[in-house]
Formats: sequence, C-alpha cells, structure tokens
Amino acid sequence: MNDITGRNSSVYDALDCPDTAEMRAKAEYVMKIGMLLETGHLSQDEVAHKLGLSQEELSEMLRGQFRDLTVAKISEYLNRLNDKSR
Repeated sequence: MNDITGRNSSVYDALDCPDTAEMRAKAEYVMKIGMLLETGHLSQDEVAHKLGLSQEELSEMLRGQFRDLTVAKISEYLNRLNDKSR
C-alpha cells in the first residue's frame, strides 16, 4: 500500500494513476458543480436538464464516476451552470 505524504498528494497519486493531473482536474470541477448545486436553488433534476444529462448521469458524476468524461466536458458543464446562475 502506498502512503500519502505532503499537502499536494491525492488519492490518485496514492493509487499511482497514470492520469493523476487529469483526474484531479475532473474531481475539482465536479466538486465545484456539487457546491453550486448545494448553494443554488435548483434540484438535481433541474441541474441535469440544464446540462443535458439525466438525473442518474448527474448523480453518478457527483459520486465520482467521471472517468469516461473529459476535463473539457466537465468544464463545459461547470461553465453552463455558472452562466445560468447569474
């Protein structure tokens, strides 16, 4: 088992993922989407609709199942929510 040391280590580093930086970026964007959902006045269904996703797809992404999504796609989702929340 790998030990996590240092402030900048992540679970992806500990698991020796070959795409650590990409997975970390995806996770950060998804966390921001989750924070917008928590602080907004929209339900998961409404957010999913705005993103063109099913509620199940959004829920899976928020639970960390985003390996098949690109950083660009998740960033696009975040930008859509930021544009619509203003």
